[in-house]
Amino acid sequence: MIQFLADQIDQMDLAIDQLAMRDRNLDRFAIMLIDNVVELTLHTHAENLSYTSYSYLNPDKRPYDQKLIRDALGQQFDRKVKLAKASEMVQSEICESINYLHSFRNTAYHSGRRHEGILHALAIFYFKNACTVLQKFRPFVWSYGDSDKVSLRAMKYLGKIEFMASQEGFGLAWKRMLEIAESMEDSLISDLHTDMSSTIEKTDKDINFLLENSTHHNEDRKTVLIEVQLWPAFHTAATDDFLERAGHTTLSDREKIDYLRANYNWPLKSDPIPSWRNRLQSLRNEKNPHRALKKYCDFHTQTEQIRMEIREAVFQLDSHIQNEIDYYRGK
Repeated sequence: MIQFLADQIDQMDLAIDQLAMRDRNLDRFAIMLIDNVVELTLHTHAENLSYTSYSYLNPDKRPYDQKLIRDALGQQFDRKVKLAKASEMVQSEICESINYLHSFRNTAYHSGRRHEGILHALAIFYFKNACTVLQKFRPFVWSYGDSDKVSLRAMKYLGKIEFMASQEGFGLAWKRMLEIAESMEDSLISDLHTDMSSTIEKTDKDINFLLENSTHHNEDRKTVLIEVQLWPAFHTAATDDFLERAGHTTLSDREKIDYLRANYNWPLKSDPIPSWRNRLQSLRNEKNPHRALKKYCDFHTQTEQIRMEIREAVFQLDSHIQNEIDYYRGK
């Protein structure tokens, strides 16, 4: 177990080096390292609980839900976090933030999303939360073998490994790392605010583009937004069911579209930008970084569908305009 914990110090110290460079590519590497430490630690915590939850003297009495432990020993990260919360290893607020931060790591690497404006601050925040996880981690056993190799990075924090004093040494290592992270500039809330503001203003600009280039007279932003939602929803299970319940399945496609436009319960019924700006102000006023991250992530999750539909409508309209220009130019 001493080898395992020393390896986590090694990765965390390497992450500090990357964060100190303030380079976006190195920030990605730092998040990968931190995320790996958190996942390994939470998985080992689940393994420990699987050992301690079974008693040969009383096999029917187990302090933790066995399904919760089995799930945590699987591949899904959020199940490991759920067990850490249920076993009171980590507070609920931190657990929620860890899940959000893990999702940033996944989108940055697996979905190609870059998050340049917030990545550095996110990595530092993740590092602080990782230190908390490591401080709360309690190994099932403390063991050290002759074949164990503690890196020089870890030795900087631990000094000479003394088995009996190793628990205290690791506690001091996590404390020292947290102090280093606390010394770095904390711009999380400011960076989240700037990035969210950019998202809102870009969407506002897109809505204006659709309105200004509409082929329909007397259209307003509300009408534009209904059109944006109408076409992706047409001939889906939801709108087909709505038309069937209304007794309009025999209408022509154009008549169905007109009926849906006027009567369907659209998810977005009015211009969202004013309410989005209110949410932005709420984020700006937030003092708690965990709540700020939640507000930021909730906003992007809850608005993602309509923002994608607006972007697609802008792309289609812009392509149509460019084709018309090319046609009149004789291309």
